[in-house]
Amino acid sequence: MTNWIAHGPNDPAAMFNTMSTDGSIYTAPQLAFFAAGCLLWVVAYVLVLVQAHRYKVVEMAVIAAASNLAWEFVWGVLLHTDMGVFLVWTYRAWLFFDLFIFWQVLRLGRGQFTTPLFQQGYAWIVTAAVVFFIAVYWTMTLSGLDSPIGARSAYVCQFIISALCLILLVEQPSTIGLAWPITWLRSLGTLLVSVFMLLHYPDDLFLLVLCGAATVLDLAYCAYFLRLRGVGRSSALAVA
Repeated sequence: MTNWIAHGPNDPAAMFNTMSTDGSIYTAPQLAFFAAGCLLWVVAYVLVLVQAHRYKVVEMAVIAAASNLAWEFVWGVLLHTDMGVFLVWTYRAWLFFDLFIFWQVLRLGRGQFTTPLFQQGYAWIVTAAVVFFIAVYWTMTLSGLDSPIGARSAYVCQFIISALCLILLVEQPSTIGLAWPITWLRSLGTLLVSVFMLLHYPDDLFLLVLCGAATVLDLAYCAYFLRLRGVGRSSALAVA
C-alpha cells in the first residue's frame, strides 16, 4: 500500500515526506507551495511546446535551455529529491517536456547567435553547454554544496533562466510568437517555490539572494512583456 505522507523518518517510497534526509521538517504549507510551483512550471512547459509548434519560436534563451536541461537530467536521473515520489516524478516530468523543448531550441534557436562563428558551431556549443552544466550541478551535490532537493543548484539555474530570458525579450521588436500565459505561469511558479525556500531555508543567505534576484528579474520580464504588448497593440490600432 502506498504511504501517501510519511511523518516519521524519510521514506523514499512515500508520495510526500515531511522529514528531510538532513533532519529538517517539510510542513504542509511548505509542501503545498513547492508542489504548486512545480506543477505551474509543467503547464508552462506544455505551452512552450505549443508556441514553438505554432509560431516556430521558443521562449527560452539557448544557454538557459542548456542549463535547465542539465539540471533536470541531474535531478531527474542521477539524483533524487527527498520530498517524496510525487516530486521525484514532477522533476522527471520537467525533464520529459524539456527534452522536446530542447529539440525545438536546437532547431529554432540558432538566430539568437549573431556571430557567424557561433552560428556555424551552434549545435556543438549548445551540446557542450549541456555537458558543462551537468558537471557543475552534479558536482555541487558531490561536493556537499547543494541541499537534498537541489535547491541551490536549482536557483543558480533559475537565475540564468530569468536573466537571459529577460535579455532575449528586450531584444524582441514585439511579442508576436510569445505567450503571456507562459510568462505568468513560470513567474508565479518560481515565486511559489521561492516562498517555500524562504520558509524552509530562512538562514541560507546564498539561496535567498538568488531567490530575490530571480523574483526581481521575473517581475521585470512581466512588466516589459506587458509594455511591449501594449506598444504592439497601439501600433496596430494606429495602422488600422
